[in-house]
Amino acid sequence: MKEMMIHYGELTTKGQNGKRFRQQIAQHIRFQTKDLEKIKIIAGHDFMHLKWQDLPYETVIEVLQKTPGIQRFEPVFAVERDLDQIGQKAIELFSELDLKAGQSFKVVAKRTDKSYEHESITIKREIGGQILTAYPQLNVNLRQADWKLMVHIQSDAAYLSLKSYPGLGGLPYGSSGKGLLMLSGGFDSPIAGYQMIRRGMALEMVHFASPPYTSPQAVEKAKRLTSVLAQYATEIVFHEVPFSAIQLAIREQVPDKLSMTVMRRMMLRVMDRLLIQQKAKAIINGESLGQVASQTIESMQVINEVSESLILRPLIAMDKNDIIALAEEVGTYDISNQPYEDCCTVFAPRSPWTKPRLHTVKKYEDLLEVDRLVDEAVSQIQSSVIHANYENEAQAAIQDLL
Repeated sequence: MKEMMIHYGELTTKGQNGKRFRQQIAQHIRFQTKDLEKIKIIAGHDFMHLKWQDLPYETVIEVLQKTPGIQRFEPVFAVERDLDQIGQKAIELFSELDLKAGQSFKVVAKRTDKSYEHESITIKREIGGQILTAYPQLNVNLRQADWKLMVHIQSDAAYLSLKSYPGLGGLPYGSSGKGLLMLSGGFDSPIAGYQMIRRGMALEMVHFASPPYTSPQAVEKAKRLTSVLAQYATEIVFHEVPFSAIQLAIREQVPDKLSMTVMRRMMLRVMDRLLIQQKAKAIINGESLGQVASQTIESMQVINEVSESLILRPLIAMDKNDIIALAEEVGTYDISNQPYEDCCTVFAPRSPWTKPRLHTVKKYEDLLEVDRLVDEAVSQIQSSVIHANYENEAQAAIQDLL
């Protein structure tokens, strides 16, 4: 039987709500492993234990590294809470390492069960002594050791581990309600979605498409980005909004320099309707202060005026280089870098106003049939469910065609 111990991190501060958060982590792990192997999950107050039979450790590690709400986790080996048995297991674990003369080690002991008869300093001294007797070529280094043995004394057993893996941190997926992400095909919006997933928000994607001015590949690109984010979440609903009629009306009635402002306001009107329809709590976008003309503080004020919904901007203070670095880490970079233009790029104004005036914007909006355009766009939305394997299946389909 293989076993992994999960450390909650931030969840330990949640008090009476802690149980709900722990259950959501367990539910997420069950979802991500449902096609692999049935894993026994024991969600304790301080730690979560996973037990399974056949899956390689690497598979479970990959799942846990993409599960929000986990601070860190480690493969553990359980023995009775007897110092001799702990020492024997420690020596056995060290025998499986590629030890070299002159390398160092240290023992770290943690007692969740404070009633245990031996204090942490005693555990470290006794187990460290047994290891040193068995492997005299090693040295003890309490600061920067080559090998660190963790001994966790819990109420049912002693758990030993030699390696710890970092988790995503944050909060369990779905614990912070549901939001709608305005997903383009660029670098920013997928990373905004990733940041909200880490903070426990369940997401649905909203992509504005303007065929025939935007290509089917642009929609496919957005779906593939959704698939990457689904690796950190669960299945994600993808909404494709037909936006051509709105953009053509704007191009006909609104001066070029104000078209981006009016377009973003029309997008928010559609998002407001979807927010009610999907029973979501917030709109999320990838705006970063000052990055482009529509993201100056003056532009955002005018654009926001049209909506009373909560709009979250997790990238608002992030530098573009930091966003791109995170995209490489998360796995969205290569897809975002593909040259399929979205509706914002295709209809981009040549010289947009960075400080639009609200009364001027409203004057030109009065020339549009706003309600009819929004009604038609919302009524024609196409929704689908994207899962984490969508990207692999899409690549396989392309190979089959070739």
